[in-house]
Amino acid sequence: MFSLTIQLDWLPNAQFAGILWAQSAGWYRRAGIDLQIAGWEACTNQMDALQSKEALVVSTEDNLLIRARGSGAAVRAIGTMMQFSGIGWMSLAQAGIRSIADLRGRRLGIHRDGEAAIELALAGTAMTRSDLEIVEVGYDYADLLTSGAFDAMQCLLMVEPLELEAAGHAVSTIRGYDLGYKVYSQVIATTDWLIEQEEAMLEAFLHVTFAGWRAAFADPARSAELIAAEYLPGASSPLQERMLVAMQPIFAGAVGMERLGWMERTRWEGSIGYLQRYGLLDRALTPEEVMTNHLMERLYGVTGN
Repeated sequence: MFSLTIQLDWLPNAQFAGILWAQSAGWYRRAGIDLQIAGWEACTNQMDALQSKEALVVSTEDNLLIRARGSGAAVRAIGTMMQFSGIGWMSLAQAGIRSIADLRGRRLGIHRDGEAAIELALAGTAMTRSDLEIVEVGYDYADLLTSGAFDAMQCLLMVEPLELEAAGHAVSTIRGYDLGYKVYSQVIATTDWLIEQEEAMLEAFLHVTFAGWRAAFADPARSAELIAAEYLPGASSPLQERMLVAMQPIFAGAVGMERLGWMERTRWEGSIGYLQRYGLLDRALTPEEVMTNHLMERLYGVTGN
């Protein structure tokens, strides 16, 4: 039995339903993997975690992985959960923010993983960061918005807006992928060392993970109940179900349910280009330095570009 840990980049909620389903069903153990799930905690940095533990995979944003590789970390993506990023920006409806242009003169809270997205969105309206106040903030979304401390906040479109609406707040959202931010999200990454040493184990991990996702999407109500009962006590099952249903199109993307997790090198090339263009990456990288599709090709018996 191989002991492997996955470090999540948020709480064990619907965002990770496929992994939670597969673990609860015992599928990882049947594949010879004793999987431990490490939930997000404040100040957790997935890229730092990869430097301290060898038998580890992480869920992260593609830009954080690329920037870590650019700084010398020997890490690469081996698959992706979301085909498109769910990053967007939300505000209370009464703020009247319906587009990026409406952020002019406003105060926006973001996280480090959203820097490239907001730069791209601003460029599309000929605005720059000087046209608004951008502040890196924590994750107490509701308090920051309802107190008036911020006019808008970065969010995951399928999670925080639904949570605020469930709490009785009318919310407006702006979607990053509508503005050209078409990058991979909840990327599954690990070290070059683990890829080289444990190829068969990682292939089995990916196979079980995406089987779990198909099962979770096929029965979102049961998946939501599982999350609330076993992984996130106190969570609302109906809300978790709504999140999961909202996520499915972003997980499937253009590749469909049959090839969940698939990546294209050209998409990674575009992500690298975004970061260089906006001064967030100090040196040029090739897609092969930040990702490998070898395991996904073995899993599905196809090759890509």
